[in-house]
Amino acid sequence: MKKNIRQPMHFICLLSVVLLINACSESEPEGQEITISGQIITSEDSQGKTFNLSIFHAQSGIGFQQHPLYEIESFTSQSQTFNHTFLYNSSGNSGLVVYAWLDIDQDGIMCTTQSRNDIAGIDLNEDFPNSNQSFTIELTQQCVGPDWFYPAAN
Repeated sequence: MKKNIRQPMHFICLLSVVLLINACSESEPEGQEITISGQIITSEDSQGKTFNLSIFHAQSGIGFQQHPLYEIESFTSQSQTFNHTFLYNSSGNSGLVVYAWLDIDQDGIMCTTQSRNDIAGIDLNEDFPNSNQSFTIELTQQCVGPDWFYPAAN
């Protein structure tokens, strides 16, 4: 009797492990590879300083679930011009926002209670990916995130 139960139990345990591994593994990222480029304009001395950039879907979701600023990914640049390639999934998404901030005090953190001088800005392409224009980001505001710029207040 024990022999008859043992074989199906091994099979069930093995099947459970395989299904668990399959359920927990990530699928391949979907989308198309797109390269964006642009320049960052600032009056600050940026020599040797890091520009931190984040790419967002301007709008993401469908119907009542639609919301602004769904982050795609972030990257850094050591110069005022940038090129970056990423996977873009247009399903339920529209537009592209590129947000940048200059780490003036070089602490790796966007403003702290001791240092409030990092500056930020965005550029918006509402027709993305239909038009992949170059982005021009003017850093004008201190200590603000992307949601301060977009969506614009009425």
